[in-house]
Amino acid sequence: MAPGWVRTTLGGPSAPLTIEESIPGVVDTVEAQTGKGGLQYLDHRGQTVRW
Repeated sequence: MAPGWVRTTLGGPSAPLTIEESIPGVVDTVEAQTGKGGLQYLDHRGQTVRW
């Protein structure tokens, strides 16, 4: 799960997302994957992250 570039101590003040913007997307993405098989690397919008 990639939460996006979030304004935290690690992400820094230039990050475009606040915690309040990122976390609901993370939760929605996790909930949308309930019961689905396989492994995926997804971002906070539910999109596949290439790695």
